[in-house]
Amino acid sequence: MRRLQELSASASASSDIGGGEVTKAGGNGGGTSGPLLRIAVDGGGCSGFQYTFSLDHMVGPLDRVFEKGGARVVVDDMSLVFVKGATVDYVEEMIKSSFAIADNPNSQSSCGCGTSFAAK
Repeated sequence: MRRLQELSASASASSDIGGGEVTKAGGNGGGTSGPLLRIAVDGGGCSGFQYTFSLDHMVGPLDRVFEKGGARVVVDDMSLVFVKGATVDYVEEMIKSSFAIADNPNSQSSCGCGTSFAAK
């Protein structure tokens, strides 16, 4: 497992998170110089909520961008409530390689597949 970024943010627009930067996007959104890993939380899955991962080039006005060592993760304000303080991992297994949320302090329980969880 390669640990990418611990997601945590204060209420301020910019904050130090273990050497990385957290910024709150402003204006009406815009493109970026490279892809970002977008993490969102949607209703569904076997435990009530599920994580979704996608690559994105746009940052919206309500997005938070986390950056450390050149890796950039973007999370919208609604999803941040569910993943604040969690860790993003990249997991390489024999049958698949994927991003995963680990050690989420906002999760009461999760299913066996690791993509859905019950919120506290």
